[in-house]
Amino acid sequence: MSGMSSRLGIALAGGWLLIAPAVADEIRDWPCHQPYAERFAAEDIWGGRLPGPLPENWGADAGVREVVAFAANPENTPKQGGAEIRALADRLGPDRRPALLGVFAGLLNEFNSQRGIVIEGVRDLVVRAKIIREAVERDDAALAALPSEAGSEAEQQRKGHQEARFWNARNMDDALDDARFLCHRYGYLEEKLRRLSAAIHAAW
Repeated sequence: MSGMSSRLGIALAGGWLLIAPAVADEIRDWPCHQPYAERFAAEDIWGGRLPGPLPENWGADAGVREVVAFAANPENTPKQGGAEIRALADRLGPDRRPALLGVFAGLLNEFNSQRGIVIEGVRDLVVRAKIIREAVERDDAALAALPSEAGSEAEQQRKGHQEARFWNARNMDDALDDARFLCHRYGYLEEKLRRLSAAIHAAW
């Protein structure tokens, strides 16, 4: 269960699991503090009415494409991305606005893609968490069904179920840690995109 390839998310509330039987319920039980939304709304991120249609061919401009790739890269901070946006605006001077709108369109596209990956991770781990929780419940039921009187066979069964429950519960704790990581990532994507949008406004 450990490792970043598996650390994708799980549904939780109040520090525990909310497991749902269907995909729609899984998303309704969204675990993060930030509201669930599949895509960023352009006008919401921009902060009002857009100054014009977002160019679909924003990637055709090499300068715009490079700024978008740099700013959207998870390894680069919003401050670093904002510096690249300002540098592009300074180079273009009075003709900067179409390019800046292209940067916004590109960032919106890239961050929507990243958000989609995060959401799919949450969905996948909700299913995984359901399986783990069912295993814990089976262990609890098996332990409760064992006879109370001492006996070598019963003791061996008890130890087996207790060990299985320990590892299943530990895997569940690992999944909860993954959920906290993913919720942080989900929130940070929006924070970073808004800060980059603010940098575009400042350079406008």
